[in-house]
Amino acid sequence: MKKLILSAGLVMLSFASFAQDDFKEDLTTLIKAQSGAAIDANMQQVYNMIPEANREAFKKEMSAEMDKMYEKTLNIYIETIEKDDIKKMLEFYETPAGARILEKTPTLMTKSTEMSQKWAMESIMPIVQKYMN
Repeated sequence: MKKLILSAGLVMLSFASFAQDDFKEDLTTLIKAQSGAAIDANMQQVYNMIPEANREAFKKEMSAEMDKMYEKTLNIYIETIEKDDIKKMLEFYETPAGARILEKTPTLMTKSTEMSQKWAMESIMPIVQKYMN
């Protein structure tokens, strides 16, 4: 009887682990969908600064670092957003509207980053300098 209970417990634990792995996989897909393309677009500028002879090695090392960043981001999502909401977000990105948004996200991120950097230099830095004296 104890063996049966132990076996049932192990089966349930393995299903829970499998479900958690599926959730993490879905969540990683969501994170990459939301930010991966935008990061890739911004990193293209950096790639162009690397000598061509070193570019592939650089991309490989950066890819490993990006995987670490995605893992850390995944943990933040798990702590913050309900599983059902994440599933719904993934479903949205599979719709035509969601796919169009993902397609345009890199452009939005690049333009937003450029605008905010320019704005900070033109608007915020003068204010900071004014009060530093």
